[in-house]
Amino acid sequence: MPQILDDRHVDGLLPPTAALADVRTAFELLAVGDAWDEPRRRSAAGTVALNVMSAIAPTLDAIAVKSYPVVRAGSNRASAITVLVYSCQSGELRGLVRADLLGQRRTAAASALATKVLARPESDTVCVLGTGYQAPAQVTALVEVLPKLRTVLVVGRDVNRAASTAAAVRGAHPWLDVEAGVSAEHAVPRADVVVTATGAAEPLFHGGLLRAGTHVNAVGSNHAARRELDRVTFQRAAHITVDSAAVARLECGDLLANGLDPAEASEFADVLTGKVPGRADGDDITVFESHGLAIQDLVCAVRVLDGAREAGIGAVV
Repeated sequence: MPQILDDRHVDGLLPPTAALADVRTAFELLAVGDAWDEPRRRSAAGTVALNVMSAIAPTLDAIAVKSYPVVRAGSNRASAITVLVYSCQSGELRGLVRADLLGQRRTAAASALATKVLARPESDTVCVLGTGYQAPAQVTALVEVLPKLRTVLVVGRDVNRAASTAAAVRGAHPWLDVEAGVSAEHAVPRADVVVTATGAAEPLFHGGLLRAGTHVNAVGSNHAARRELDRVTFQRAAHITVDSAAVARLECGDLLANGLDPAEASEFADVLTGKVPGRADGDDITVFESHGLAIQDLVCAVRVLDGAREAGIGAVV
């Protein structure tokens, strides 16, 4: 019988470590051809937009449809996110998951996985550009893969929001040295790993600020006309990878708005599984373009539904 789960259930059933494992599984399924992922499609009427994406994973007996409306003018933040999961074998609805928190954790997990694969293992300083819903989750996920992480630099346009984000990170990880109020010009050159998680339409910093060996997780740009990174960043990068070539062709503004061809980037599934080499040298600058895939949501949602069924929690219809 189908289940209905909300963020409270997701919080307990999908901790960051589980999300990291599930995102790895999602990319591994793509790498061997055991999953199908349909890029996000947008429909709009006036100021209202509906985003829909889907995936199929027969080995998990799962079909997932993720949808979310954006109804606030001038915003790209979803009003509510839901994932419907169906059985491949029967076509029956397995469950509905409210996926705001699930989406936050799987997005952060994708950055962490790319960092584990592409960043220098001795990386100890992270710069996060952005003070929204995703920023603290990015740090929490990176803690799992950067054993030497000691310093986090929070950069935001609003000083108060930057301070609030820094406080949240400090509270969750008291052993970290967390700084707020620093500018991109001062923070980016200090960082081993740079995360961009904003709604910006123009580059957040000049690519010349990146020091040799930096890894960049570009999370915030999923619209063809918006870019968080400038062309210089890509000119300096030794390796550029995208979570999906099909998605990048539609909405990778960091590449498209900079006049670059997404086809020249590798797919992360191939890097993860060793089909394509990643970092070749300690001085390489690497970039991971993360747009979010429905197959990631599918694997995470299946874990949550299975866990809820075993624990006997959630509403049953």
